[in-house]
Amino acid sequence: MATATPMAQTISSGTAPNIALSSSVVGTTFAWTVVQSGVTGASAGSGTTLGQTLNVTGAVTGTATYTIIPTVNGVSGNSISVIITVNPVKITYVVNVKSIFTTSCTPCHLAGGANPNKWDDYTQAKGKIAVILDRVQRTPGSVGFMPQVGTQLTAAQIATLKQWVADGLLEK
Repeated sequence: MATATPMAQTISSGTAPNIALSSSVVGTTFAWTVVQSGVTGASAGSGTTLGQTLNVTGAVTGTATYTIIPTVNGVSGNSISVIITVNPVKITYVVNVKSIFTTSCTPCHLAGGANPNKWDDYTQAKGKIAVILDRVQRTPGSVGFMPQVGTQLTAAQIATLKQWVADGLLEK
């Protein structure tokens, strides 16, 4: 009989689970297959530990379901399943958002700029994110569209700002 400890685990994208495989029967070996949903990095293999680095393929949680087959003296035992849930890395101001503002909101909304709202300041950007999102999603040339100077934010940049809100406006 095979045992996986733990039987399920939740990890962040870009990390590896640490699932130990064991059996009360001496000499048991373990092989596995895997089905990925919204995840990359998992592959069939063998050993006593599931420890492959897994990454989500989008902005939502994915899973890797491993089916582990124990074998002793050439005889396969009953398989067990281990489900690894992989969460996307949360968007933070320091890692993901500040660079969008410092690149796209220069020179007006940065330190030394004419506008009193400074998006290179976490507290100010966090407090005004609803207004920022409204402005950057307007049609270029329309009243209130931002940035007034420079290039319109890309769909990916706007998605990052929206995900920052969804993830709880984390600073770091």
